[in-house]
Amino acid sequence: MKDPGRPVLLDATAQAEKIRRGEVSPEDLLEQTIARIEKLNPALNAIVIPLFEKARREARSAPQSLFRGVPYILKDLSLFSKGDPYVAGVAALKAAGYRSDHDSYFVERMRAAGFVLTGRANSPELGIMGPTEPVTWGWTRNPWNTSYQTGGGGGAAAAVASGMVPVAHGNDGGGSVRITAGQCGVVGLMPSRGRVSPGPMIHNCDNVAGMLREGLIARSVRDVAAVLDIVSGHRPGDAYCAPEPSRPFATELAREPRKLRIGVLDSDPAGQVQVDRNCARAVQATADILAKQGHGVSAGFPAVLRQGGWPEAFNPCIAVVVARELELFGKLIGRALTAQDVEPVTWKYAEMGRHVTADLYAAGVDSLRARAHEIERWWADDGWDVLVTPTMPVRSLRVDETPAKDESFLQLAVAITLFTVPYNVSGQPAISLPLYWGDDGLPVGVQLVAACGREDILLRLAAQLEQLMPWAERIPPLAQGL
Repeated sequence: MKDPGRPVLLDATAQAEKIRRGEVSPEDLLEQTIARIEKLNPALNAIVIPLFEKARREARSAPQSLFRGVPYILKDLSLFSKGDPYVAGVAALKAAGYRSDHDSYFVERMRAAGFVLTGRANSPELGIMGPTEPVTWGWTRNPWNTSYQTGGGGGAAAAVASGMVPVAHGNDGGGSVRITAGQCGVVGLMPSRGRVSPGPMIHNCDNVAGMLREGLIARSVRDVAAVLDIVSGHRPGDAYCAPEPSRPFATELAREPRKLRIGVLDSDPAGQVQVDRNCARAVQATADILAKQGHGVSAGFPAVLRQGGWPEAFNPCIAVVVARELELFGKLIGRALTAQDVEPVTWKYAEMGRHVTADLYAAGVDSLRARAHEIERWWADDGWDVLVTPTMPVRSLRVDETPAKDESFLQLAVAITLFTVPYNVSGQPAISLPLYWGDDGLPVGVQLVAACGREDILLRLAAQLEQLMPWAERIPPLAQGL
């Protein structure tokens, strides 16, 4: 990565190298980071829980590890950091001043690697809705154009894209990591199911029956690979376990990808959503580049996608998850939550969840497994290596284009997650790369999907594309010159 002359604009790997060489201290890098956050965050509303004083203490005592003194942020959903607020977009938790009593395993491993937790990023309430606009914190705006959205959990992607921090945690239950990365022009990885432990706390009804995964957002593929090595691994109590990699993911990037069989999908297989021309062009441009590298590239996709992204029979299970989460939050703050404590759509889901029968819930989970079987067969039985799709079928939406949170909103959310949600269902790894910029000057994400456990293939191919279609020099206008 070319040195822009300002350490805060480097990726995490380069920042760590500067610290090791004594060119910048962890304390100085953190102060530069804080100054940048204070300048940019008022326009973006990306980091809603700053942890600057604690970060200063951690920077002074960061262990002599690979990423000593490099700042990062956590999405304010799912994972916990001891002594810090956890809100998940819920007004009641914010008002109660709730603070976590433990670190998640992810946080423990990041600290051991030397990373410094600098803040928590904005998220929709419970991560339910598509855009990041919780009543508790307000809109997060896109650094490429603040009139536009960032997608669900967009605080983390907006912070990385604008150079507040080089790397961030995210989570993905239907596309949040990938969609926000695609809209903000950064790299977003959803690993294989079971690759990254969500523990030690057990909640979200078995991580929404395996739909939800902890993921990573960064400006470079090498950062994603290196951090994945740090946070990967099965821990006691985890419901799922990904296959052990044959070698560290970071070392995969030096290996030339073998010639792969790559399928290309740039339209809706179900014929219900019109794919924006910029999104289709992004896939076509990527496919052309890959073909020139000798990969076997042709049209192809799992036939079951003609039935849609996920089975509707699973919808009642989402309602149960929401009801359970509100019960958990009530226990955390010492009182039951009411309709006045959450947004109307959240409460509606919770009310529905309290009336879902055991048979209906079990049938919903079974429908996920059946759909996953049909999706994975394309890789396992038909011999494909990678699928290339748009990250989103439509362009980024303006803040003022979002419909009210009713049936039309839910229809829009289903459309936006057309290309991402199938791999939450199947458990496969998927990555969004910023390989194209549209007519409106906004980034357009391209998604790569590999077979379960094959992050090695995914990261090698992503690194190849990073060299052929580079994005590192692109900086959002509002972040330039800082």
